[in-house]
Amino acid sequence: MPTSKRPLSRRALLHHAPAALTAAQLAAQPAAPVPGTRIPVIIRPASVSLSEQKRLQSIPIPKQSGRGVLLMRDQRLKVINPKGKQVGDLFAFASHSAEEFIAPAFTMTRNRNIYLQVGKGLLSNYGNALLVLEEDTSGRNDLLYPACSGGQKPGLPASIPNCRDNMQAALRAINFPVPNHPEIVHPHNLFQNSPVIDLDGNIEVREPVAKAGDYVILRALENVVVVVTACSSPSVVNAKEPKELLMEVYG
Repeated sequence: MPTSKRPLSRRALLHHAPAALTAAQLAAQPAAPVPGTRIPVIIRPASVSLSEQKRLQSIPIPKQSGRGVLLMRDQRLKVINPKGKQVGDLFAFASHSAEEFIAPAFTMTRNRNIYLQVGKGLLSNYGNALLVLEEDTSGRNDLLYPACSGGQKPGLPASIPNCRDNMQAALRAINFPVPNHPEIVHPHNLFQNSPVIDLDGNIEVREPVAKAGDYVILRALENVVVVVTACSSPSVVNAKEPKELLMEVYG
């Protein structure tokens, strides 16, 4: 004849409760990701459309120079290629720290593409999406090349115009700190056309496909400081003729 279980004593209940509570807490935790899988980057939807925003600033970027601007969350930046076939090095920093910046290796590996893609985030070295590409009329903005440096050594200015120096000058002009190691701050290359051409991984630098008037539109997902430099190289990367760019801020 079965016997009924005796209720636990107060002492036994207190003894078992922590273990039961821990088990319940563990069960409530999300499962650990399977090795090799990616946690998706969540892009926060825009709170206002571009058509509802006004142009706040128009900032010309003369050839072989750079300009910076503070973007508040949900403001937009339009980078225009007035004459076509000109590369722009895009840098962006979290407004609270020059040590957090968009990093092409993070963007490329999380989005699994060597080009920027509409609707996808631009990720920082801390893994945070700081910007999102909303529009792109050229379709070629690669992530493979560091800023040109004029052959300079870290901490020393170069003898020829270059995007690394121009990025630092643009930050100083808007009173934003220069990162401690600017040589490791690499750009997202707007309008650059440098595809991988074979399965051996060879890269070919080609003229930009961007035509006169082509543009990209980026939306700030957080408060960010953005710098765009008009690439200084007189090589095929700019169709052998460095030219100006134009930034417009909407908010």
